[in-house]
Amino acid sequence: MFVSEPKHALVAVVDGKITGAIIYKITEVQGKRTGYFEYAFVDPDYHGRGIGRKLYQATTNHLWEQGCDSQAALVKDDNVGSWSLFLKNGFSRVGLPEMFRHLGVLGVLSQFIRNLFWLAIGMDFYLAVRNETLESKDSTGRQIGAYLLINVLLILLTLYRIKEPMIFLGVYAGILAGRIAVGRIMAMSSKREWQFRMNNGGAGVAAIVNFFSGVFPMSGNWYPRDYENTNEFRRDLGMVALAEWLFMIVLTGVSMIFQSSHLIFHYASWIGEILLIYRILAFYPFEAYGGSRVFCWNRWLYCAMALISVLLIAFMQL
Repeated sequence: MFVSEPKHALVAVVDGKITGAIIYKITEVQGKRTGYFEYAFVDPDYHGRGIGRKLYQATTNHLWEQGCDSQAALVKDDNVGSWSLFLKNGFSRVGLPEMFRHLGVLGVLSQFIRNLFWLAIGMDFYLAVRNETLESKDSTGRQIGAYLLINVLLILLTLYRIKEPMIFLGVYAGILAGRIAVGRIMAMSSKREWQFRMNNGGAGVAAIVNFFSGVFPMSGNWYPRDYENTNEFRRDLGMVALAEWLFMIVLTGVSMIFQSSHLIFHYASWIGEILLIYRILAFYPFEAYGGSRVFCWNRWLYCAMALISVLLIAFMQL
């Protein structure tokens, strides 16, 4: 856990026992104060008692009382327990345009550096501004466009090591777009309403990995508009992730067979191998690449997919 100085906390106490807390800090840039939620927890023995709801509400009110002009937080994409409470307390899930509009260039840089926004793979930025309504990043078309554009820009850092950069760029963008299309097709098979969203945290990590060693796209996924804590919901999330995983396996396997015939297949097999590794790693910071959704839905199916992926990757090394 990263907790910067100075640190403060609001604590929930039941019968003399600490049952939950929110750690926060207040930063000031160009005379504007921003309250930032560092970390929140509720004792598992006290889940379902409304402690989290009261803590988030109390902390939000407290930060406004402290004279904050805005409040911010980073939350993992599927952590509905946290982000739903932020939305209920006046926060919006925002993209970079809204961040720059309300925080300014220096304010965004402060979030990027002080609050580890550049490290936050698979996380979304939540923002509340006093007496203002913010535009949430809910437009699927714009989010897909941003996802493809930003990842193509970040992969430019890799091109100094690539023999045919334009072919590589085309293959990379095509794989990302293909994965989105396959996920959308599977999502349409359920009765839910879905939207695509790019997670805007972690650009610094993506840039560093792309420059020094390989391929590391910023994450983006299909998300139901309404979340629920049911097995059917986890199945629907898992099936979308499974379809995307199968797409990557087939793409990588076919490209491996034909990689000696054209650079397109060579690049596709190399990129596919890396993205398969990210799928296998179903823990943070790689869980945003889909493996975790399959794991949470069906662990045996996850193990089978991971084994197939490992065998394919091993065969590629022969």
